[in-house]
Amino acid sequence: MLSRLCAALGALILIACTGEAPGSARNETPASTPGTVVAAAGPALWAVKDADTTIYLFGTIHMLPEGTDWMRPAIAKAFDASDTLVLEVLGTNDAKATTPVILKMGYTPGLPPLAERVPAGERDELAAAITHAGVPVAALDAMETWLATMSLSTARIQKLGYGIEGGVEYQLSTRAAAQRKRIEGLETMAEQLGFFDTLPEAEQRTLLVNSLDDIDDIDAVIKNAVNSWVVGDIDAVADLLEDDTRDSPGLAKRLLTDRNLSWANWIEKRLESTPGTVFVAVGSGHLAGKDSVQSMLEAKGLKVERLN
Repeated sequence: MLSRLCAALGALILIACTGEAPGSARNETPASTPGTVVAAAGPALWAVKDADTTIYLFGTIHMLPEGTDWMRPAIAKAFDASDTLVLEVLGTNDAKATTPVILKMGYTPGLPPLAERVPAGERDELAAAITHAGVPVAALDAMETWLATMSLSTARIQKLGYGIEGGVEYQLSTRAAAQRKRIEGLETMAEQLGFFDTLPEAEQRTLLVNSLDDIDDIDAVIKNAVNSWVVGDIDAVADLLEDDTRDSPGLAKRLLTDRNLSWANWIEKRLESTPGTVFVAVGSGHLAGKDSVQSMLEAKGLKVERLN
């Protein structure tokens, strides 16, 4: 069974690339607004160094409630000392750049209606999810299954009061621009969305069905993940990942493990080739668990130190 957290993660990737659910009617008043969360030590921060280069590793949440307090002194000090900010992907707030990518990858002529892509016994749940999300049926029918799934999950997350402007990448990018830092990306938008677009159709449909089964749980899943992240409880984040990806090793490999290895390779090469101080900010799930970026760096013989 594909996990709730993978569905939520996919929705967050999609939101990061679009700012909203494609085809959705924006809900200006959230159905529920999370309370402001105050960090103690704050989200976890690591560093890996050599003689002339320091690379900080910081796990992010792409969308957060406005006012979430996570920028603690140790994080601010490391960020302000860095000459370069590295994110998963660039240009996520530019609809002119992102929309063509989604239109190209997420829409195929002649698709069957979305209701025909789920078993008959799931169609009432699908209808309820569509009504709750407020996404037009015709818009979903035109989407490939992965995009329809992400759009429904995205609409749900937005209704919970989470937004791009409160998210870590938005805040860091704004701060970096003010400080005139260089900003780089580890992946392109096409690469990120391609992790879903290249899933076999059968897996896409399974992801859709399981997102329907678990739609009422997304609120609790995301709140648990955010609450663990904001106090730096990386073991709790790892436990959430393990619980929610245990039955979907293929998707976990595609979304997490393979990308973690690619990023660890990038960090290793950056240490060897370019002096300076770099602040790498990627989704918190990539810095948790046995296959984290840090674990892969340590397997290469590099020392990774947690700073808070």
